[in-house]
Amino acid sequence: MQTKISTLIQAYIEQRRQTKLDEIEKKKNVKNGVSESELATLNEQIQTAYQDFDIQTWLTNAAVRAKQISLATHAVKFTHGSAKGSNILALASNTDALYLDSSAIVTPAVDAVGNAAALDVAKLLQLDDGDATLAVYLSQGEDHVLRPLANSDEQCQLWADGLRQALEVKTPSSHTLAKQIYFPIGDNQYHLISPLYSSALAHELFHQVQHSRFSDEMKAAREARKKNQSSDMDVVRYPDLAVTISGGSKPQNISQLNSKRYGKTYLFPCAAPNWQSQYQPPMFDSNWFDSREVGRTTYYLIKLLAQFLVKVKPLDSNIRIRQRRDQLADQILDSILTLAANHQAFPQGWSENCELSSAQQCWLDPQVSHLHSGDWQAEVSRDFGLWLNNRLEKASQQQLMLGSEALQHWQTLCHDAIREAGR
Repeated sequence: MQTKISTLIQAYIEQRRQTKLDEIEKKKNVKNGVSESELATLNEQIQTAYQDFDIQTWLTNAAVRAKQISLATHAVKFTHGSAKGSNILALASNTDALYLDSSAIVTPAVDAVGNAAALDVAKLLQLDDGDATLAVYLSQGEDHVLRPLANSDEQCQLWADGLRQALEVKTPSSHTLAKQIYFPIGDNQYHLISPLYSSALAHELFHQVQHSRFSDEMKAAREARKKNQSSDMDVVRYPDLAVTISGGSKPQNISQLNSKRYGKTYLFPCAAPNWQSQYQPPMFDSNWFDSREVGRTTYYLIKLLAQFLVKVKPLDSNIRIRQRRDQLADQILDSILTLAANHQAFPQGWSENCELSSAQQCWLDPQVSHLHSGDWQAEVSRDFGLWLNNRLEKASQQQLMLGSEALQHWQTLCHDAIREAGR
């Protein structure tokens, strides 16, 4: 185990040295060549890179710089980029959590906050050998994992103590730019609560949303759905998302994980649910069209139709007027048929003891069609026509006096609409 984590550390430092050397070599191999003085400077930089990235030299330097960063799951900078309060590293998980919070994540992502120039130390601390990260080993006091790389126990202890500074909060503090809540506990005493942004939770949600949008599995599932084919994968979609950006054009100034997320945090909708009325069977109405629910639903549409009919009353009828009239009447019928469908979904036989006419019972309670021997559709349509005439006359303040011709027209429209609705 010790050799494994120490090998990862050694490979990490060597990889960083090679990256630096590649950058210098690229400068040496420019198309037009370099002067002798520039070449000498680049060769000096190569020698410096070998010295700086010597394993013991680099680890000693990293131990000194570790205090410039904080490994954290909850970071204060997300509240305000200039906030300087404490960050918290909370790795405890709770598989029985009742709420969606950071404790519900089995393996939370660890963020790094602080000087962006020291983020290489954060990556060192997050090297994982499969059992734990270097940060976890150090937090548990297992300093011996660094011993294979050190010349002595004292050097090993120096590295461990220095690197551990990125994990510890010696004096917890808040900041004027952080969120603060004074919670009263009596006798003019307060607890100061400073809620912190969970970068770990934001990171987990970010990857879930990205997976649902861009992963090959989701693309294949959506394609199968589009072609009406079966798929082993469920199509996952997160509607009505909002996005906040932290750090602007420099997300790395907030944190390491924020940079990986391009500064984005997805916000899920938390609005109250839309109110849906609980429909009750119209047990005490003799004519359902006169019910309060029908009146509320159609009030505005009837007003529009009445205003239109009053406006065109002096004019000669033409096809445009008739089309507009029927369009408005169809909207009224659509609203009524939608309400009727809700009643038709009630348990069969609900209308057995209601006061509705037998024709309307047959319409609103499909299981009792045996109650009416005649053409119930024609009777319901006539009820609609009489009701609409009456409502239009009231809405127009008696400017409209509609007779049998209008009644017959509304009745025909309603009869056709009921038949098209499958009743």
